[in-house]
Amino acid sequence: MEDITRIRAQKLRKNATKEENHLWYDFLRTYPVQFLRQKPFGPYIVDFYCYKARLAIELDGSQHYEGNGPELDAARMAYLQEVEKIKVLHFTNLEIKQNFEGVCAVIDRQVKAAFPSSVWPSASHLPPGEGYNRRSMKTVTIYTDGACSGNPGPGGWGAILQYGEFKKELSGGEAHTTNNRMELTGVITALKALKEPCIVELYSDSKYVIDALEKGWARGWKARGWVKGDKKPALNPDLWATLLDLCDYHTVHLHWVKGHADNPFNNRCDELAVAESRKYK
Repeated sequence: MEDITRIRAQKLRKNATKEENHLWYDFLRTYPVQFLRQKPFGPYIVDFYCYKARLAIELDGSQHYEGNGPELDAARMAYLQEVEKIKVLHFTNLEIKQNFEGVCAVIDRQVKAAFPSSVWPSASHLPPGEGYNRRSMKTVTIYTDGACSGNPGPGGWGAILQYGEFKKELSGGEAHTTNNRMELTGVITALKALKEPCIVELYSDSKYVIDALEKGWARGWKARGWVKGDKKPALNPDLWATLLDLCDYHTVHLHWVKGHADNPFNNRCDELAVAESRKYK
């Protein structure tokens, strides 16, 4: 089986798509941290792989969204993430064509997150237009929380932004919503409040938000046309689409915290969220 997979990988390297060649020859081949093309893992082959960052990059064509494509992708993602412990980034061929610089910036940020600052690649390795690097970016700490009475029902969200000695509180709510929508709205509003690309240390007690971003689920839903691996529709696609764009703009480091525990900032966000939800009762 391994020999068959290795032969398939060799053929795929020789018959790369235009989008794969574009990403390889115009970015990954000369990237300071080594990437490999068509790397086998068990019965699967990933398009590009970085050993040091344990990061796989997949370019998805139309076959991924047709027939049993979504089902096969779900099994593939489960194996790579759960068995091989690899982080997977998915991009569509259309994204390579229309937003190449943005794709490269996302890859660059993911690799940088795996290394100490002394060995991070510099911005000079990014395509033209991607001039920000970590040293020139501000680091902002954000705490968010959402609340809902009834789920669905009246809801609210709260956020705290910290930069050095400066702190800002934000909050809002809706008359009829869900807890997950409030969790997402809190994160989105906080990130939108930043006026330039920043390094963001994001703290949330929502597994829905943290896991979907950290484990690549949300990008998978987007790549499949907002359909989950079990073929059920992904909820809140409007908010997820906005949040993924913001995560591409900023460098977001994710932290899950236990809710209603001993974190004063999380508890304060909960107070803000609950207070907003009560305005609609």
